[in-house]
Amino acid sequence: MSLDIKIPVSLRDIPLYKWQKYSEILKKNKDAEDTTFLNLKTLEIFCDLKMKDIHDIPLTDFDEILEHISQIFTFDTPRVNHFRLRDEKGVEVEFGLIPNLDKMTYGEYRDLEDYIYDEKNLHRAMAVLYRPLMYKKKDRYMIHPYKGTDEMAEIMKSTPLDVVFGVRVFFYSLAKKLGVYTLDYTLQQLLNKKEANSEHHSEKSGEDIKHFIHSHREMLAELMKLQEFHSTNV
Repeated sequence: MSLDIKIPVSLRDIPLYKWQKYSEILKKNKDAEDTTFLNLKTLEIFCDLKMKDIHDIPLTDFDEILEHISQIFTFDTPRVNHFRLRDEKGVEVEFGLIPNLDKMTYGEYRDLEDYIYDEKNLHRAMAVLYRPLMYKKKDRYMIHPYKGTDEMAEIMKSTPLDVVFGVRVFFYSLAKKLGVYTLDYTLQQLLNKKEANSEHHSEKSGEDIKHFIHSHREMLAELMKLQEFHSTNV
């Protein structure tokens, strides 16, 4: 039987909704000692395979694909200022990052705080940071004003992972630069969730993904320290 396997070449080939689905499975299986199920779900989600078909993949190919998916999570993810997605009507829309993040509005920042470190709501974080272009000339562009995340949230589930991870790291750096110490959600709970996710991924395919999650957990830890500093000095 010939099996068509769509193997992602890089994070650019993985839409956000697949990462969200994978993260949820990791959370639900945080206590599993056998990594076989997670290995199967890795291929099912990231390679668009049916579970029954995965069992027909030669073992050497199975291991090579897992290793490849593991490796793409080690790639650098620089900030992406604009990218294209198709809306619900199939029309291609170009999105641009907020041109001057130092001048982000209070409403934008508060919403972003709620979403940026929560895997389930990352698509809403993208809807805060990236909006359809109103004007573009070379490197200069304008985006639509912010009116909440509802309109673009569903479309943003298709945001490429390199865009998501790149801007997430950038926002963390910006938060430190601006000295923003208050976060509305409980960072410690997020840290515990990240720890659980990282501990139970496949030894063969998950070490690099675990390292990636660990790096983001360290960012959250630093922000938590800033929050604690703020709470003891007000």
